[in-house]
Amino acid sequence: MKSYYTALVVFIFSTTLFAQEEFKKHSFTVKRVQVAEPRSVQLDFEPALYHLEAPLPDGESAKSFLMRQKIASKQYYDAKRTEGSNTKSTKNGNAPEIGLTFEPKRRLPNGNVVHIGAGIPSDNTLAVSNSGTILVAMNSVLYAHDYDTDTALFQDYQIFLRGLINGSTASSYYDPKLLYDPTYDRFILTFLKDSKPETSEVIMCFSSTNDPNDPWYVYYIPGNPLNNNRWTDFPCLSVTHDKVYYTANLIIPDVSWQVGFDGSVIWEMDKEAAFNGEDDIAVTLYNDIKFGGKFIRNLHPVNGAEGVADELILLSNRNFDIENDTIFYLKFSDGELDIKALKSSISYGVPPNGRQADTDVSDPTNGLQTNDARVLGAIKFEDEIQFVGNSINPATGFSCIYHGLISNLDSESPIVTANLIADEIMDFGYPNIAASGNEECDREVIIAFNYTSPDDFPGVAAIHFTNERNYSPLLIVKEGYNFVDRLPGGYERWGDYFGLQKKYNEPGKTFAFGYLPLVNKGNSGYCAELISPDTSTIHLTFQIINNDDLCNHQLMINVVNGTPPYQFYWDESDTPTTSNSNGGYCAGDTVIVRVSDAKSCTTSRTYRVPFANLPNGVSVYPNPSDDIAAAKFTLEQDAMVRAELYDESGRLVKILLEKQAKKGLNEFVFSMAPLAQGMYTVAIFADGKMVHRFKVVKG
Repeated sequence: MKSYYTALVVFIFSTTLFAQEEFKKHSFTVKRVQVAEPRSVQLDFEPALYHLEAPLPDGESAKSFLMRQKIASKQYYDAKRTEGSNTKSTKNGNAPEIGLTFEPKRRLPNGNVVHIGAGIPSDNTLAVSNSGTILVAMNSVLYAHDYDTDTALFQDYQIFLRGLINGSTASSYYDPKLLYDPTYDRFILTFLKDSKPETSEVIMCFSSTNDPNDPWYVYYIPGNPLNNNRWTDFPCLSVTHDKVYYTANLIIPDVSWQVGFDGSVIWEMDKEAAFNGEDDIAVTLYNDIKFGGKFIRNLHPVNGAEGVADELILLSNRNFDIENDTIFYLKFSDGELDIKALKSSISYGVPPNGRQADTDVSDPTNGLQTNDARVLGAIKFEDEIQFVGNSINPATGFSCIYHGLISNLDSESPIVTANLIADEIMDFGYPNIAASGNEECDREVIIAFNYTSPDDFPGVAAIHFTNERNYSPLLIVKEGYNFVDRLPGGYERWGDYFGLQKKYNEPGKTFAFGYLPLVNKGNSGYCAELISPDTSTIHLTFQIINNDDLCNHQLMINVVNGTPPYQFYWDESDTPTTSNSNGGYCAGDTVIVRVSDAKSCTTSRTYRVPFANLPNGVSVYPNPSDDIAAAKFTLEQDAMVRAELYDESGRLVKILLEKQAKKGLNEFVFSMAPLAQGMYTVAIFADGKMVHRFKVVKG
């Protein structure tokens, strides 16, 4: 096999202050293997071979161990079942609204339109650009959709991962992950190749523009980086301002689950070099990451709420445990890794499988596979992290969502509080989380996920979580067309993750891509635009009181939306007041005011006090006029005269005149030809003091 990467150096250093552990660092150089051309990709037969047998609970694999844990979990919680719901926050407010939706489909040569099928598992992932290109992927296919035209973007509707890179039919290409970088306005696509050490690789693809039809720069990263009989599994993707981070697990083949996991790793790449398609890129591998002498499993990076993280933070937990409250918090910066084991306010546990109409509920290994309790999505606001994963609901024994919040991030001991998002009938699985607020101060999120029950076909659902820490009612985004039946027996694959991203340049809009069962009991995906129900963005309106003279005006502000009480900062003062009015302004004055609400959200406005249309002894003719306007006025003494023209909103259009004038009657003439139709105000100043103002109309 041709090598596209070379190892340069290996060294070890101690970093953590609290765990007192070591990790290892390895430097590589990877070459740009090719430039993929989506426009030249032709549909092919895409031959593939999958092993569809469910693992036996008494086997030696990690999946077999997980089945045993699900059996043990059912026995444990059946014995200690509690009454009521474990969801701690009130369900009130409004659920998200649904905007654009689509199901990835393609048109056959005979004109028929069919769903694009997904693999097993589906592995739904999504990225959406600021210009409205929606890129989705499922095992093992890529599809692009244009928001404005509601149409597919690829010539043949779908591009297989293998076809994109002209891969070998002897290899498998799977586990896609997508990410959109709003700073570079580009996409990242990554996926895995093969699950054996001899050929395991990580494929990294970087779009050259924001159009997915344009070329992609392709790099291969070794899946067996230390050449010690490992392969790479479970990818996660994140970006900071200058780096791309890829986390995954290293797996030892053909051994028991106890020794088959060789730790989670972090790959670090230079983002600018990758988006520029440079021939050679230096990459760094961090491995052997432990706490208390044991590997930390499934490191999940925390993404920035607006798409780009300030630094690399990772979360993990004890994902195989029946009941645990430990959350691992890892902060990586300047070559140092600080690991903290935090304690959550409530426990999580291995989730039971989701139930379908044909599920044998007496067998915990039946149903829709929910995997374990690992972290599946995480975002960071300025002072808070929110994350989600699967769990068991002790009140029902059903699968639910574990929603955690980490605060006091800069302290020695960050605080973890959590809730369970659960239902008395449905099972929830594979959640993801995205910011949904429309102001920088917002901590609102959309949590979207798959759902199922014995009475409901599996589908896609979502919940809105507010700044007030309340959950909205459940929104059923899309119910599937049937239950799923693709594998022999009662075991079906349902995940292993869910696509969700905020549209970064349109606050309040989030796009979700989840699991969709088809009429034939197969599966595809469903994409929906979810619109935040929050309308609390602060808006200000102004009202003039006592506008019967040139000066001594009282200005009053009306605050629309926001969260009261409000504080007002008048004329750039640093001292707030609770009064929404202020006086002593003259016509033409500029007023700067800042308003802050109870959430510390702020908005600022600059307002110019308008002129009133009052008689003042000025003769204007002709009025209206579409050509020349003239005005006669009297000065009490010689003065420097300045004439200013304002539109109806009080905006200064132009200083028309600055000239020395004599005492007595004067005439001012100007052309209205450059103006649009409407009403205007002319203010006459004598030695800097306003002495006249009058209205003129452009006919």
